[in-house]
Amino acid sequence: MKKSLIAVYTNHDDLMDAINRLIEAGVAREHISALAKGEDTPEKSFEIEKENDAILFWGKQGAFWGGLFGLLAGGLFSVVPGFGPLVAAGPIVSSLAGLLGGAATFGSASALAAWLADFSVEAAEAKKYEDLLNEGKLLLIVHGGPDEIEKAQNILRELGKGEWKIH
Repeated sequence: MKKSLIAVYTNHDDLMDAINRLIEAGVAREHISALAKGEDTPEKSFEIEKENDAILFWGKQGAFWGGLFGLLAGGLFSVVPGFGPLVAAGPIVSSLAGLLGGAATFGSASALAAWLADFSVEAAEAKKYEDLLNEGKLLLIVHGGPDEIEKAQNILRELGKGEWKIH
């Protein structure tokens, strides 16, 4: 049975430290993803050189996200209805892009909250994560089997940064 661990960070350095430690400990890259609210000022835009030349990202942390896109194999910048700009890196990009492609909202939940439900996150928790993203927090998502999630939890506990919850 697959589970998800979602961790919340306040700065890019702590998020990158956590991702690097997870990878060093053997957590599969294809099970690690990151999400953050993007900047919405087009004058700060630049293009990420990837297979998909439609990937766009702008913001003060461009070098951080560019490196993370490379580390976690893929990136996405999208405007989420009811949320605004969103930056994502990792394997969640394809499922998130598919959901956001419809540009719809789902009842009282936004597209982002509906997408988080796919990771076994209850509606109230999904709304909480969406609010944290809106406040400028960064999300780290690890998904996998119970052993991999336990390994990730132990690593994050050792780091002592951020907050996390298993779903």
